[in-house]
Amino acid sequence: MAAVLLVSSLALGHAAAQTPDATPVAPVVPQAVAAVPMAPESEQIKKSEQIKLDKKHVTCVAKVVHHEAGNQPRAGQIAVAHVLMNRVKHGHGSDVCDAAKRPGQFFPIDRYHPDRSTNQWSEAVDVARDVLAGKARDTSRGALFFHANWAKPDRFFRGRTKVARLDDHDFYR
Repeated sequence: MAAVLLVSSLALGHAAAQTPDATPVAPVVPQAVAAVPMAPESEQIKKSEQIKLDKKHVTCVAKVVHHEAGNQPRAGQIAVAHVLMNRVKHGHGSDVCDAAKRPGQFFPIDRYHPDRSTNQWSEAVDVARDVLAGKARDTSRGALFFHANWAKPDRFFRGRTKVARLDDHDFYR
């Protein structure tokens, strides 16, 4: 990369020296550039994904998706995962696991052990990875809460703004 910058600087300096202005322009003289070893781009991408895709976070989100929306189409599962992300963005937890473990929010995810050999679990993990990596559009429309739409909303939900309905869930801010 340093060689490309050096060649580019030389070319720019040569072009600048040949401008037809009345004022002469001094050519750009490249200065010594310290070689900075850089990992190939694919390695950088993998490292950034590893940071975002902490195994613990993937598991927490997958457990919530599996338990709360495992019987829903992918868009509904993505919406449930985004509720966790939105809660963290709004200060309702330091990370997705903290947000999922807040009292009265979900279920005891540490005691929930789904069968990890099923397609439903694999789908929940895929959804968790896509949402955590920012690869899935927020189908919840910024929702912070949801409930099964076959159940009558309690007072808490009646005071909220419904922003989406996806299959068996209503989503609220």
